[in-house]
Amino acid sequence: MTKLNKTLLAMTTLLVASGANAAAFQLAEVSTSGLGRAYAGEAAIADNASVVATNPALMSLFKANQFSVGGVYVDSKINMNGDVNVTSPLAMNQHNPKGLLASGSASHRSIVPGSLVPNMYFVAPINEKFALGGGMNVNFGLKSEYDNKYNGGVFGGTTDLTALNLNLSGSYRVTEGFSAGLGLNAIYAQAKIERRAGIISDAVSRVGTAIDMGLINIPPKYAPDVVALRHSITSKDKILTQLQDKAAWAFAWNAGVMYQFNENHRIGLAYHSKVDIDFTDRTATSLQARRIGQEGGLKLNLPDYLEFSGFHQLTEKFAMHYSYKYSHWSRLKNLYASYHADGKEAFHKKMYYRNSSRVALGGTYNVDDKLTLRAGIAYDQAAATEHASAAIPDTNRMWYSLGATYKFTPNLSVDLGYAYLKGKKVKFTEKQTVAGLATVTANYTSKASANLYGLNLNYSF
Repeated sequence: MTKLNKTLLAMTTLLVASGANAAAFQLAEVSTSGLGRAYAGEAAIADNASVVATNPALMSLFKANQFSVGGVYVDSKINMNGDVNVTSPLAMNQHNPKGLLASGSASHRSIVPGSLVPNMYFVAPINEKFALGGGMNVNFGLKSEYDNKYNGGVFGGTTDLTALNLNLSGSYRVTEGFSAGLGLNAIYAQAKIERRAGIISDAVSRVGTAIDMGLINIPPKYAPDVVALRHSITSKDKILTQLQDKAAWAFAWNAGVMYQFNENHRIGLAYHSKVDIDFTDRTATSLQARRIGQEGGLKLNLPDYLEFSGFHQLTEKFAMHYSYKYSHWSRLKNLYASYHADGKEAFHKKMYYRNSSRVALGGTYNVDDKLTLRAGIAYDQAAATEHASAAIPDTNRMWYSLGATYKFTPNLSVDLGYAYLKGKKVKFTEKQTVAGLATVTANYTSKASANLYGLNLNYSF
């Protein structure tokens, strides 16, 4: 790969971040036209070349070449409220029955920065039966960032997962009404996980002071670990775990079918395969494992998903469309990183994800030959239904969307879209043990919402 191409890929993926727009870190934002109808009907609607990312069978409906490029800007507002404390049986006595070492606030505002989710597609009909297409979009992405001195740093540091999907697809019209399509995908991924000491630093400092004053007697078997903690954790921003890979590749496939009863009614079914991405970091750091700058790896198991959609032109001007999407999130059981030399754990986060569903309903109104209006509503089910996470905020959410397409010429058009996402308030608790000596517990209440703004240009020739 040329240096230019590497730079382009890196610049594109760095723009991607999400936290409130789809289940877990799955992204729905493949096009602006879809945004305007809350992505209802995705597997059955052929508004533009974005069908490459939704259902390749729909490419059979195109009569001319088409190019589409744009993106969706995600302005997330995710706030965490709560408290965090550190306890240890070594500190238990009649005056401190719970062994409390330190406590503080776990609140943090705006943990997900605003970001752009880009897309680019091309469809070229070869003849009446066969069409080719290609594109670039982002199916998965998440970036959450907490302050370096955040008290709950062991739970919420930096979590950055991005997956840029490069697709090459073909479609074939089997009969007048039935078409099938198949796509091959190369996924360029980046990942970064960083956790810091936070309130653990306060606990270590207090234990150290108590030991020096003779107030706590540490059993001999724990003494080396206590000494190591006092030596290594000297501030809240001290890095406990750091793993990153800026250039991981994986491969997958997608397929779809479409049946058109007539020009006014069609249904579609699309499937996207699972993706397993192996990240490698040659300078991985884990203070808990007492490893700094050694080679380690993390395997990310992303879900396969299936979508059924319908499109129905009810009047000359008005059409309705709907979708049901099912994602196999139960594949992601853990985020587990280990060192390659001996398999020792570097990072471990149990996810407890469950399979999730998304239901969407939308409408399209053709005002005239130049202007088309859209609206939609959707319910998006969380994958982390019982075990939410500060690092990967997830909640059930509603979509409320509006959009429009304006044709400047018969060949050139622009798509505009807006969606407001309202997440359900979530209360949850996270726990983490430190060297077998102490337990960090955080009680969270999470509030999430987002504003999404989309713009795409489409050109036919």
